[in-house]
Amino acid sequence: MRISRKDFFKLSGIGLLGGIKPDLHPETKDTGPAGIARELHGTDLSGWKQVLGDGIYAGPGEPAVCEADIETVHFGSYSELRANVHSRRIMAHNITYQRITDHLALQYAYSAGFQFRLPYLPEKGNHELNAQTIEGGIFAWDGADTRRDYGLGFQWILNPKGSPEAKFGTVRCWTDPGGGRWENVGYLQPDTDWHAVRLHFDIRNQTTAFTINGNTYPACFTSSPKPASWGRELAAGIQVEIISIFPGKRGSGALHKAEFKDWSWTWEPF
Repeated sequence: MRISRKDFFKLSGIGLLGGIKPDLHPETKDTGPAGIARELHGTDLSGWKQVLGDGIYAGPGEPAVCEADIETVHFGSYSELRANVHSRRIMAHNITYQRITDHLALQYAYSAGFQFRLPYLPEKGNHELNAQTIEGGIFAWDGADTRRDYGLGFQWILNPKGSPEAKFGTVRCWTDPGGGRWENVGYLQPDTDWHAVRLHFDIRNQTTAFTINGNTYPACFTSSPKPASWGRELAAGIQVEIISIFPGKRGSGALHKAEFKDWSWTWEPF
């Protein structure tokens, strides 16, 4: 299944990049009465779902990007997201997520954390392993009343060529003004170390928090209206994703891999 960017979080980085929330059809799960704090956690991402996002591109003569171009593999101590697994002249987008439909979803503030790392260092001219982004986010959907999707998302630019808008290693967050856009909020040196992310958003007070390795980055509480095709449910979710390097019309594509582990997701009642 391919997800339209305009239909989930309108995240668009360099050209086609970015994304947080696909329009999916998860199983319904009412998790309990309001007023009770909840926490989900795991070592790897077993039990999460995978979907092809729309941060994609196929070079001239290449077949269209499809589900076979992405995979998420679980190793017990961590999971590895892979995009462009056949190293075609494409850009592929792996979204791996956990989403819960719950009629009490808007009565909580949400926090999530996880660790991620690159098992290699992107560099110019590497046609075997290279990257465009690593991304993540947390959100809640009000399908019953406001028909808005609330949350925050971040993006780490890993294309070693960078761009005029964002150099290699730039950290970005999504903002609402002007129909939505990425804003540069800081820098994280690309390396192969583990990095710890914390995300928080509070629907009632419309506040957010975002840290990497304990360092605070600016973040925006986003509120996006959605079309009638979206469901009437209330839901909350967390998501990680990667996009493989953009090959251009003449360049070569490459496999992109990133590892994720030790995730947690906390629901705090108002």
